[in-house]
Amino acid sequence: MQKTLLFYCQHSVGIGHLVRSFALVNSLKKTFLVTLVSGGAFPKGLSVPDGINFVQLPPIGLNLNKCLEAIESDEPVYKVMKSRQNKIMRIYNEIEPDVFVSEYFPFGKIQFIGDLLALLKRTKFSNKPVTVVCSLRDILEPTSTTKKMHQDFSTKMINEYYSSILVHGDENFITLNKTCPHLSRMNVPVYYTGYVTDEKYQTKIDRTAFNEIVLSAGGGKIASPFITKMVCSFKKFGFGEGISLKVIAGPIFPKGDWIELQELVKNEPGIVLLRSVENLTNVWKKAKLSVSMGGYNTLMEVICSRIPALIIPYCNESNSEQEIRAIKLQKKGLVETTDFEKLSKKELTEAVKNALNFNPVDKDLNLNGAENTRLIIEQQCLEYSTP
Repeated sequence: MQKTLLFYCQHSVGIGHLVRSFALVNSLKKTFLVTLVSGGAFPKGLSVPDGINFVQLPPIGLNLNKCLEAIESDEPVYKVMKSRQNKIMRIYNEIEPDVFVSEYFPFGKIQFIGDLLALLKRTKFSNKPVTVVCSLRDILEPTSTTKKMHQDFSTKMINEYYSSILVHGDENFITLNKTCPHLSRMNVPVYYTGYVTDEKYQTKIDRTAFNEIVLSAGGGKIASPFITKMVCSFKKFGFGEGISLKVIAGPIFPKGDWIELQELVKNEPGIVLLRSVENLTNVWKKAKLSVSMGGYNTLMEVICSRIPALIIPYCNESNSEQEIRAIKLQKKGLVETTDFEKLSKKELTEAVKNALNFNPVDKDLNLNGAENTRLIIEQQCLEYSTP
């Protein structure tokens, strides 16, 4: 009989966690009957993978103070959380999963413990063995993982409930202990799957005759300052003779900012503005350069597409994960990077012009993370269910 797998994902600021989860379940469904439970507001323009059972919880996000807030509901957040917990437990009891996967939790999103604590306790007293897996990106946010409370919480949760940690990165590029100093306190195996992407590594394209730069920012929720400054730089200085700009704001780019951006590019023949596209890799096939923020999924798609890329990572006093990854990739010759905050519009323009001459090296990363994740979990199920 085919084994069942329950996958939990909570996205809050962007959509990167959800996009990576979709790539993972696209592989996992080859072996398992997959139910994916999503806790963030579902972004327009994103397609749910075929062949899985997708469950949208009443959406909750995090406000600027990193406190829970209900989305699309006037009910108090504690009532919405209780509703979510009940729904998750109903699903768990209906499908009785052989595998439970939590994306990122308990290394982050600890505010959502109300969703998962009862479920995790249930896995320990199930009628059959349940393999409990943490699905984790390659780099954790250092500003969180240095806090003792976060360290103690994730350590206790992992040791109490989990079977393993699956790191979606390449151990020859960066290891988890670099941004998880308390990893040695965790008593479960850690597996490096490789990087996760739905895209395939492509044949290199001759871009000599192309004249379009594609400016993008993932989901776009926090991208307004980045997109606006880049557009203003292009309008004032241009990015080179004959060079045009295609701007893809993102499916969750704020509505008010979208209206202002439309006004900003009005009557600009060298700029094409799109809210979102179905497949960014296809757009890059006719582009000379990609300019983007440095989210995990965007970077993996950039590397697979082999397009010259200037990465301008999102970075502030509480967010440095994108910068860490982008700088390491630059050192490998896979992308170019620059600092958004420190550069003027003219200096940004020069950075873009310089990047037009960049030629990325061939990949030196394991990009088979989705398939390896499936194979590792298959093996764990076999080991865990064998007396």
